Amino acid sequence: MKTFPRFLSRQAGRFFSPERLFGLKTPCFLPFYHVVSNEKLPHILNYPYRNVQEFENELDFFLKHFEQVSLEQLVSEKCRNKKAFHLSFDDGLRECSEIVAPLLLKKGIPATFFINTAFTDNKKLFHKYKASLILNRLHTIPDAEAEKLLAGHNMAGEKILTATIQQESVLNEAAGLLGLNFEDYLKKQQPYLTSGQLKNLADNGFTIGAHSHNHPEFWTISEEQQMQEVKESMAVLQKIITQPLKTFAFPYADWGVTGNVLKALHEKNICDITFGTAGIKNDEFSFHFQRYPAEQPGNFVQNLKGEFVYFKLRKWVGKATVIH
Repeated sequence: MKTFPRFLSRQAGRFFSPERLFGLKTPCFLPFYHVVSNEKLPHILNYPYRNVQEFENELDFFLKHFEQVSLEQLVSEKCRNKKAFHLSFDDGLRECSEIVAPLLLKKGIPATFFINTAFTDNKKLFHKYKASLILNRLHTIPDAEAEKLLAGHNMAGEKILTATIQQESVLNEAAGLLGLNFEDYLKKQQPYLTSGQLKNLADNGFTIGAHSHNHPEFWTISEEQQMQEVKESMAVLQKIITQPLKTFAFPYADWGVTGNVLKALHEKNICDITFGTAGIKNDEFSFHFQRYPAEQPGNFVQNLKGEFVYFKLRKWVGKATVIH
């Protein structure tokens, strides 16, 4: 999201009121988050998550300027000609049940929670969260051997947060040198939702979708592996809970996912709808939607206004639709 055109759009957005910008005809606004917490979460250094008050303020902002819709309404095109929004949350973190859901219920806001099925019930830890834990440890207890290992794999300092799933074995080796035990962390911290919490979210009217099994970077794996990640996560999710809509959100983004893969997922009835993260854009496929990453540094309102300006500019030049 840190592109020069978006930077210019944010600057231009300063000259327009939210009411004017949000009144533009755009696709349904689909902001997404990961977690909300007042605590410092040592496993999350890779994005600036909101505290409770910040998140509640943003919810109130959404309610002031947009009309909330359910996932079913989104699919039925009830967003059309409305200033509508639908919230979603990725990675299936525990705070979604303990902090996020109560706030949403209080304000009457529907939402969708996307889970990584390999991590549910705290069975495994996401490689980016492993990287965050390692970096946290190195900040407090430097270790020359671990730092040398990471530097040799282009993961020195903050670069460790860019580690891909292909580098997970290096992260595991570095953790061993530092005396970090990820299984112990999972047992003590329990960062992920349990199957019981997922069922409770569904009972409270929220929708649950899949976010892949192991959360790989899809642009680094083959089409066959991409299909397997989606199919496995959807199958495991169906064993935990059955939902009216089979829903999948690509991890990170849908970069590297071809139109052939998207069509196959839909035509083979693996997914009813899918999501990318390209911001406020149309998509060439009616069953595939683009979401807006709300957890960005900087001023929340200014970022959002800039995204609407960016959509308008792209529409003027005929590039407001994602082509796969």
